[in-house]
Amino acid sequence: MGSGDGVIRFRDGIAIAQVILFSVSALYAYHFRRTRRIGWFCIGAFSIIRLVGAGCMLGTINKKDSDGLWAAVFVCESLGILLLIFILLEMLEKMWTFLVPQILTWIDIGISIGGFVTVSKKDSNQLLPTAWSRASTSIMALIFLYTAAVSIYFCLRRQKYAQDEYWLVICVSVCVPLLLVRVLYSVIFVITADMTWNAVKGSSSPYLLMTMLPEVAFIAMCTFTIAMLRPMAEDKRTNKDQRSQKGEEGPANVV
Repeated sequence: MGSGDGVIRFRDGIAIAQVILFSVSALYAYHFRRTRRIGWFCIGAFSIIRLVGAGCMLGTINKKDSDGLWAAVFVCESLGILLLIFILLEMLEKMWTFLVPQILTWIDIGISIGGFVTVSKKDSNQLLPTAWSRASTSIMALIFLYTAAVSIYFCLRRQKYAQDEYWLVICVSVCVPLLLVRVLYSVIFVITADMTWNAVKGSSSPYLLMTMLPEVAFIAMCTFTIAMLRPMAEDKRTNKDQRSQKGEEGPANVV
């Protein structure tokens, strides 16, 4: 990682790859917005967060006084997992409406704000887990488990859905294991407080294998699936006709 000496290290190489790959996903998100497809906001926001974080990481290569850049990297790396979860829930919301994750997310946002304020006042060990970060990670893990359980439910019923909904369920089923790896990376750090698992200044290999590659594969899978779908207006008409033919009910609430 950058230390202000102008040397590009392994972690910097990962940041370069992130800039390239998430620039592509950001362009796809813009295309999805123009063509009125689902997922454009979460994919776009996640891509921008990773681009900013990777850009700040690369900025530390030549800048010795880089506390501000490290702080930006810390904030960007702390964000994103919930956006990945919401991509999956947005796909499944074509069939159901989810209330539990929305409530938990607002709680998690409040905890995250409190944690950021607390960390910003610390003079040392700012990257180590706090009670706030542990609470936030616990809620995030709970939301993931909820999403995983819901995805299993829909996967078992996938043959009953219209064509587009069927492929969305398949996409969610593939992405959940990738998201599990990413969540485990954060959980391990929060439980052990071992800086090896820190996304900012930890070991580059675990970050590559458990954060960067799963995130890229996740976004690539979602982007590929959404690109195959019809735009929302056309999709609503088609799925409504298919549901009528199969006698299916419309979306319901999951509480």
